[in-house]
Amino acid sequence: MFAVDDRTLLDAVRTGSTDAFAELYLRHRAAAHTMAKQVASTPTDAEDLVAEAFAKILDVLRRGGGPAAAFRAYLLTTVRNLAMAANSRDRRLQLVDELEAVYRPECYVPFTDPALVELERELVAKAFARLPRRWRHVLWYLEIESRSTAEIGQHFGISRNSAAALAYRARKGLREAYFQVSRGEPSRRRLAAPGQLLSKAA
Repeated sequence: MFAVDDRTLLDAVRTGSTDAFAELYLRHRAAAHTMAKQVASTPTDAEDLVAEAFAKILDVLRRGGGPAAAFRAYLLTTVRNLAMAANSRDRRLQLVDELEAVYRPECYVPFTDPALVELERELVAKAFARLPRRWRHVLWYLEIESRSTAEIGQHFGISRNSAAALAYRARKGLREAYFQVSRGEPSRRRLAAPGQLLSKAA
């Protein structure tokens, strides 16, 4: 129906075109279903995840947000995030034997989409860039250089416990920033300045 790329369709949706969104749905629903089947507990849950993901994205687009391009990767990330939230809510209600009945490793085939992998890299990079410089340094030392909290404490001139608290806040800040960028949201609050952070960690 539309011989145009996803970017043009997304712009059309933002101006109120339901036909453009219908075309996006037709183009990408199969990939969304494949992802949903991997992360949902039941086939019915998978169907619900796909429907909810498209509905949420439509709402975001109508409000002027969402992706400028790479719609499929954005869609798959939305499906996965919805599944993670649902599984987190349901986990408290499931017994161990029920979990064993639902999860069968021999039947699990991971779904990896190249577009999603590339989007993940971009989102992490954007989230990392939002952090205060000191937090970025701490995460780099921990995750890339595999330094201990004692070594980080020596580097910053603080105690080991303060370094551990600093690392905890940096990781928490990265998770928060990641969820913001994955939803196309601006930063909702200013992150603590490095000086403030050290005073709290000390």
